[in-house]
Amino acid sequence: MSNQFPPPPQNPHAGLPGYPGPATDPATAPAYGFGPVLPQKMPGGVRAAQVIIWTLSGMCLLGSVIGGALYGPQTAGAVLGSNFLLIPLCVLAFRFHLPGNGKRVASIVLSSVQILVGFGALSRGGGLGALILVGCSIALVIMLSQGYAGAWFKRGQTPDPAQWQGQGYTG
Repeated sequence: MSNQFPPPPQNPHAGLPGYPGPATDPATAPAYGFGPVLPQKMPGGVRAAQVIIWTLSGMCLLGSVIGGALYGPQTAGAVLGSNFLLIPLCVLAFRFHLPGNGKRVASIVLSSVQILVGFGALSRGGGLGALILVGCSIALVIMLSQGYAGAWFKRGQTPDPAQWQGQGYTG
């Protein structure tokens, strides 16, 4: 008879008989039957947006210091004033590794307003610095509006292995 043996188990990650824990590493065990939870890596577009924000912030600080040293405090204030939205953007960029769609939406809004501020700086004769600001802000809005960026920020939180201590898991 071909039905002598039971069918193979449907869940290859099921625990051994008599053992309550998972048969595999808890970090790669299926979460509620939806497949293995793999380590997630930040998409390249989100990482590029993060680097652009940090680079623009550094350029703003450097331009303010150099402008203040060469032309006086009024120029330093003008450089900082036309780039004031980079401060909250920089703070948000340091938190891009954490889930939460609010950071993405806030970054898109701040970058959009920064585009308008950059156009204002261009109309006052801001030169190459204002042009770089506008171009990079447009790039930020485009990169953070993509589907992969939305998926990255809307992902669920993965549990911290330190939370498993004392619960029978060795991790």
